[in-house]
Amino acid sequence: MKQRNLRLFYIHEALFQFGDTMLIIVLPIFIYKLFHSISAVFAFTFIWNVFYAILFIPIFNIAMKSGKPKYFMAMGMVFYVMSLWFFGQTTTDNIRMIIPATIFMTLYISFYWMIRHWFFASNTDYQKIGKQMSWLAIIKIVTGFIAPIIGGWVSFSVSFNATFVLGSIAGLLSLFPILFFRAPAHDGTYGFKEIRAMLKKPELKAIRPAHFWEGFTQHFISNAWILAFALFIGNIKELGILVGVTTLVATLLTRLSGHWFDKRKRTVIFSRLTFIRSLGAVLYASVGFYPSLIYVWGVQLFNRFAETMHQTFADSYLYAYGSKIHPVHFNLNREIYLTIARLISSAILTIAFLFLPDTYLWITIAVGAFMLMGWLTLRRSDHLLG
Repeated sequence: MKQRNLRLFYIHEALFQFGDTMLIIVLPIFIYKLFHSISAVFAFTFIWNVFYAILFIPIFNIAMKSGKPKYFMAMGMVFYVMSLWFFGQTTTDNIRMIIPATIFMTLYISFYWMIRHWFFASNTDYQKIGKQMSWLAIIKIVTGFIAPIIGGWVSFSVSFNATFVLGSIAGLLSLFPILFFRAPAHDGTYGFKEIRAMLKKPELKAIRPAHFWEGFTQHFISNAWILAFALFIGNIKELGILVGVTTLVATLLTRLSGHWFDKRKRTVIFSRLTFIRSLGAVLYASVGFYPSLIYVWGVQLFNRFAETMHQTFADSYLYAYGSKIHPVHFNLNREIYLTIARLISSAILTIAFLFLPDTYLWITIAVGAFMLMGWLTLRRSDHLLG
């Protein structure tokens, strides 16, 4: 049954990632153009994280108590489609439409992501997690090649709104494989006392900093780079081509990184990949001093390679812990500390860019490069996978 579930999940992932990959590069630029403010981009993230922090545990409890968590995950996809549709209706003349778009975005994230993480961790085998994660990474890479190019072209040649409509169609199609999942619900719910006791467990405490710094780097590197490129280097079409082509090239060694995880010396390999990814983020920041398109292509290619290798390996670590330790405890721990980090980092950047000029995006990326070192804390728990 687990293999069947994983195959269905891979189909869902291929369709979902097509829409989500477009959303990742288009949405920050779209919000910036609506409000002409970098602070608005990070304020948007702060708002949905506040409501997500309140909603995701109660929704997870209800989903598991109902005995049919797949339907809650499917409902998350319905909210995802509705959110993209409302974004597709949002313009400078109709800017109030961003309110329902944000509400449905919050509901999508609250219904979908915690159950998704639990489902995948519950159906993986920690002894083969590297191979299973590398297949998932390849799906992301293939869609990561196609989606940014299409999304960038549609946003530039037609409109941002048309891109959101296209993404909503992909999201709607990705809903159907979820309906065929067969996974028994987790037995039990989580209140304040249960969560407090769970967070005190030493095996979860050891990997907590990795989740925390992961949340920080999402803003300090990923969103900052997208905005910096769009503001100082090129347009959304060029960004889509850049991301798509360099992602495809990074495919070549992705399978290898997954197989590496299933071998010995994981901690040594992971440390090297973390340092390489940190170097890549520093190179991103250097683009502010050398904004040549040839240099940008080289930096982006290096970063996509480093990020893909590192993320495949890091996800293998994280889901292996989730599979062996406790899928629900692991993912609750992960989501709680990711959310705390996203709230803090988005609040910091929202306030900072009310006073700082846009050029400080390059400094933001450089700071994020050092935050990547937080991933190295995963090495402390490697003995748990023995």
